[in-house]
Amino acid sequence: MRALIVDDSPKVRSELRQLLGRMGWNIVGEAVNGAEALEMAEEFKPDLVTLDIIMPEMDGIECYRELRKLSQPPRCLLISVLAAEPRVISAYANEILASHFLKKPVQEKDLRERLDEVMSMPPLPYPAPSELPGGADHDALGSGD
Repeated sequence: MRALIVDDSPKVRSELRQLLGRMGWNIVGEAVNGAEALEMAEEFKPDLVTLDIIMPEMDGIECYRELRKLSQPPRCLLISVLAAEPRVISAYANEILASHFLKKPVQEKDLRERLDEVMSMPPLPYPAPSELPGGADHDALGSGD
């Protein structure tokens, strides 16, 4: 499986590279912002993109929205210190499942569990049913914790 790591912190990128590598992931690239990530995603076609939320130039939420528009969208996991904040999850509940957020600092066990969830479902389409006028009757927060 191919992964693209997106975070403006070299330390976090290094930690994720090590964790994902131990799990058998092939790291195809690293980006420092969402704009760079979009270019790399189109070139390398990763199966997974990890996204920090707060980054310069293009944040992780906007990048996530753009990645979903690709002809072969990758699965995405948003990894941030803000990921456990109820206000963040509720603000994006119509487009991002709670299981697609992971709080920093990342623990290998938690990363493995989230990746199992994220990779077991198809990439979310754009727009998601809940983003269409009238929305959809589904639990956007899933059964996650």
